[in-house]
Amino acid sequence: MKLLLLGITGRTGRLTAEEAIKRGHKVVGIARDLRKVTVKGAEIVEGTPYEYETVRKAIIGCDALISTLNIFPQSQSLFGKIKSPLDSMSGSLKNSIKAMEENGIKRIVLMTALGVGDSASELPGLFSFLVRISNIKYAYADHNVQEKILENSNLDWTIVRPVGLTDKNDNLSILHNLKGAGRITSTISRNAVAHFMLDCIEKEQFIKQKPGISNG
Repeated sequence: MKLLLLGITGRTGRLTAEEAIKRGHKVVGIARDLRKVTVKGAEIVEGTPYEYETVRKAIIGCDALISTLNIFPQSQSLFGKIKSPLDSMSGSLKNSIKAMEENGIKRIVLMTALGVGDSASELPGLFSFLVRISNIKYAYADHNVQEKILENSNLDWTIVRPVGLTDKNDNLSILHNLKGAGRITSTISRNAVAHFMLDCIEKEQFIKQKPGISNG
């Protein structure tokens, strides 16, 4: 299978790409700065998914798309000035949907976060407060837009909502809930998220569903 992965230079995206290649898939990524790509064996298209022509070029020959995009990089302060367009994720998704439809590609897995959309009530009070007072609110706002766009599409979508992400990549256990039903904990390793998203594609799981996920 050939996968277009948006967010390949991010921590979760990099792990997803590396695991996909381990599983025998071909991976295409998009990066503005090719020097930031550390995934060996991935095909990289220079540019940004915020530009339609870049997505159109990258998606040719792909079977599915995974997006782990976020609105600001690891190095950017939660309280500093946002450097990316505030609609960078939803704008990239619109481009992706258009390119997928033009190429007859149906399967997409989108990573957002627990607390987005109809899962807002599932966020612990302290984290809800942090979202409101920090730049995380901009990411959540655009995640909300992303989810609505995808739900209104004709694609075979899965929206994955991880809890707090950690770099404890040896923990691959997964708990999930749907519409708030099911017990999940407060954290999940990025590697577990990567495995879960790839499983969703390979096993055709959670189509048109929005699982919240955590480590067990």
